[in-house]
Amino acid sequence: MAMPAVRRWRRAHPAARLVVLAKPGVAPLWETVEGVDETVRLEPGNRGTFAAGRALRGRGFAEAVILPNSFRSALIPWLARIPRRRGTAFHARWALVNDRVRFSADERRLHQAREDFKIVCGDASGDTSDTGFKPPRLDGAALAALGVPAGGGPLVGVIPGAARGPSKRWPHFAAAARLVAGSVPGVRFAVCGGAGEAALCGETARAIGPAAASLAGKTTLPRFASLLASCDAVLCNDSGGMHLASAAGTPVVAVFGRTDPDKTGPIGPGAIIVRADGVSVSRRIARDDPAAVAALASIAPERVAAACVDALENRNRRSGEGEASP
Repeated sequence: MAMPAVRRWRRAHPAARLVVLAKPGVAPLWETVEGVDETVRLEPGNRGTFAAGRALRGRGFAEAVILPNSFRSALIPWLARIPRRRGTAFHARWALVNDRVRFSADERRLHQAREDFKIVCGDASGDTSDTGFKPPRLDGAALAALGVPAGGGPLVGVIPGAARGPSKRWPHFAAAARLVAGSVPGVRFAVCGGAGEAALCGETARAIGPAAASLAGKTTLPRFASLLASCDAVLCNDSGGMHLASAAGTPVVAVFGRTDPDKTGPIGPGAIIVRADGVSVSRRIARDDPAAVAALASIAPERVAAACVDALENRNRRSGEGEASP
């Protein structure tokens, strides 16, 4: 969600050197973002915090822009003695952040990507779909090597997992995919997730049928991004995979229960959000929150399948009007 703000900043400062400090899990993604000159990996724990401060000290940085609200993220540029440190003063960071960003009541209701625009660029305006994130798409041979079912029909990614657990996991992906298969000739499904979600993804792929294959744990994160960029649409929960696919420009159909898409929904083109009816949303939901689980379960697979068919038709329409097809 920070990529559009970084993209806008880079266009306003074409001659500056831009270095991104990121955790090892996401650093490879930033290496593929246009305009990022260098990534520095932030290792875990206190040792990683002080090591990062030492590594950045003396490199001549004029400014640090601090996007996370954690105390640690503000401590590192302070340890690095970077003179201007811009970010919010939340979580006892007042002494660490000397260019403090404040949000109006209206700004606090905006999407997280808008908050990032305010921190990085000074105001909340900008094109949220312009991410500068362009992972290379996979050709037919590369998809076949991963185990994607062969065929000339559209490819739909299915991401049934979510790191936040049952409160973000919609239980009807297989049923929705079967409905899509009944409406879209030749459609294929790549069921995606991490190695820890192999059982869930395998069960989902088997329930969909022979047009589906589980690719859980078979890709690195950059390769996963390329796979999602190669899909014609992605069915997903409110998850990191949703943001990854959306940032890569693939239309997503995202299922939301009690989490709030107005704050953390997909920002890419062609996104369709399917929400539970009549539920209150919150940014603080436990992993197994019963109300969130019930809200997700109430969303009928027919609604999600219809949205997926619409996403595929809309993508075909845009391709016919000049958009490059994967």
